[in-house]
Amino acid sequence: MLSTREIKQRIRSITSIKQITRAMEMVAASRLKRVEFRVIASRTYTEKMHQVLSRLISCRPPEISHPLFTDEGHKAGNVKIVLITGDKGLCGAYNNNIIKKTVEFIRENASKKVKLILLGKKGNIYFSKGNFVYAKERYIPEPVEKFGYNKVQTLAAQLVAGYEEGEFGELHIFFTKFNTVMQSFPTSIRLLPLEKDMFDLKGKSVGEYIIEPSADQILEHLFPKYIETQLYQCILESLTSEFAARRVAMIAATENAGEMIDELTRSYNKARQEAITKELLEVISGAEALIQG
Repeated sequence: MLSTREIKQRIRSITSIKQITRAMEMVAASRLKRVEFRVIASRTYTEKMHQVLSRLISCRPPEISHPLFTDEGHKAGNVKIVLITGDKGLCGAYNNNIIKKTVEFIRENASKKVKLILLGKKGNIYFSKGNFVYAKERYIPEPVEKFGYNKVQTLAAQLVAGYEEGEFGELHIFFTKFNTVMQSFPTSIRLLPLEKDMFDLKGKSVGEYIIEPSADQILEHLFPKYIETQLYQCILESLTSEFAARRVAMIAATENAGEMIDELTRSYNKARQEAITKELLEVISGAEALIQG
């Protein structure tokens, strides 16, 4: 059994850890509140962009002549993945879940040439070693939290150019979809090539648009913009999910630390009581010995 001194040292150590996890939980809560507002606002814009494209495409003939809207002439065997993970740990299974989903996809598409663009340190660490190091193509060192829309535009332009030049035939985004603070889902979407099924209005009535200068010219500008907004939305979803996961993890760590402190306090009180009882017995035994002597 531990001595009272050792128990007190453990209580002090765990108390310090509890204070740290509590502070980290408060920081994560503050950041979550800020980025949650951004992701909700961005969803409205992204959904409206999707709706506009759906209506424009539904008004066009079946054949739409645009390089992003067809996979003909591209290397169908080549797949590009943008994987979004976190830059830090202490956020539960957030990073592991999306990495696991990416690994499963790579294994399922072993016959294809899969290349990864990594955004986030945790994904880079995983795919820089082990059995899947061959899949890594590029790591973007910019922190996910600071990856603003201007950088998204640059990345999206590079991806669109690579697709149009036939560098790859499919573009997938792997990210974590934010639902609630307690619930997020590792998710993937195929961003390229664009297909009409992606913009199906599912029987909704579509009003006539008065289009100027022309639908083709508008689509020429909207298709690349759609790629940008989708990519930016995925980054915001992942960032919000990371802060939510970290907050939940730190709340659990704080509660566990409190339980450990309570248990050690009981052990300390029990050990101290036993020590006092032992000392009293020794005093009484000594007094009886003197009386008998």
